[in-house]
Amino acid sequence: MKRPPQVALIIESSVSYGRSILRGIARYMSSHYRWSVYFEQHELGTAPPTWLPFSHWDGILCRPTDPALARRFQRMKVPVVDLNDLHENLKLPWVGSNHRAIGCLGANHFVERGFRNFAFCGFSNELWAAQRRDGFRAVVEKASPPIPVYESPWRGSAVSRWDLEIEHIGSWLNELPKPIGVMACNDARALHLLNACHQAGILVPEEVAVVGVDNEEIFCELCNPPLSSVAPDAERIGYQAAELLDQLMSGQSAPRQRILIEPVRVVTRRSSDTLAIKDRTVAAAIRFINEQALHGCSVTDVVKFVGASRSYLERRFRQHLKRSPQAEIRRVQGSRVKELLTDTNFTLERISELSGFEHPEYMSVVFKRLYEQTPGQYRKQMRASSQNPPIQSPPVAARPMARSKS
Repeated sequence: MKRPPQVALIIESSVSYGRSILRGIARYMSSHYRWSVYFEQHELGTAPPTWLPFSHWDGILCRPTDPALARRFQRMKVPVVDLNDLHENLKLPWVGSNHRAIGCLGANHFVERGFRNFAFCGFSNELWAAQRRDGFRAVVEKASPPIPVYESPWRGSAVSRWDLEIEHIGSWLNELPKPIGVMACNDARALHLLNACHQAGILVPEEVAVVGVDNEEIFCELCNPPLSSVAPDAERIGYQAAELLDQLMSGQSAPRQRILIEPVRVVTRRSSDTLAIKDRTVAAAIRFINEQALHGCSVTDVVKFVGASRSYLERRFRQHLKRSPQAEIRRVQGSRVKELLTDTNFTLERISELSGFEHPEYMSVVFKRLYEQTPGQYRKQMRASSQNPPIQSPPVAARPMARSKS
């Protein structure tokens, strides 16, 4: 009888990112030939067990891969999928987050809210943090000068004492123009920003809006105010890494390119739930759109609410947001449609009702115009990339059973 493959999972379980990777691996195994796995709980940054290279494995999934360990793996001639975020060009098949796309997503979150001032707070000499910073810059520096960046060591003997680090960040924030959108390289760094704002008497989000990365839900909710955060798709990383390892163990060739997994979305909480627009008419219009677009509001409704002419509102919107009021309504509705297509099994009729469209046919036309694919194509794409089960449509209430005559 064929024995199951012996697979080592060297992945941290102390943070949600690692646990989500493990969840993705488990989902893959639940629908494919199961492995016999070695796994032990450990913290992020823990070195792999010293005996790992000396044991027999059919495959390895490894997060703390470094150049020395990569060379050891290559000498072992064992299929390995590298999941590390600290080193490039280790000459191993690799699956991981598209960190530049994470930075772009954070930047667009601020741009959509009308911010004109931006900054980034990261850690120095960290590959993943630098890639997130570069993605953020690629968006916000298109039409503006280079943005302020604060970076300091995350690990090692050069790390500043916590209270001094908060003081330094506060001094940096005090010098920045307000209002400003500041992206942190991860949620832990975002907490530094929030603490620094509190100590310096800076209002969040009115003066400094903050977005982190990783969406550690309990962590984000415990922050004051609750922290907005970019949610990476770590579960998909685990699933695709397991799928790739299965292919390698069956004798298939390794892909030539690194497999980049796109982030999911920005989970908006109080730390960035604001509009950086001093024009009261535009700010009031955007707030009205955010509240009413999913109920089917029109530009005429917006004009009546703010008490301004349509032409005036059009001019002010293009000045502050570079788009029209109608485009803003469609942006809010389109985002809701994408969310429902991804997270539910609702019919297009039900989705159109929940996103402010009177007819599903028109919703489909608008969606294709916005995203260059039909709702069905988008749903199929997202289902293929995510293993999370969608929310089912609510069941139709059953009719009461007729009582039999006695």
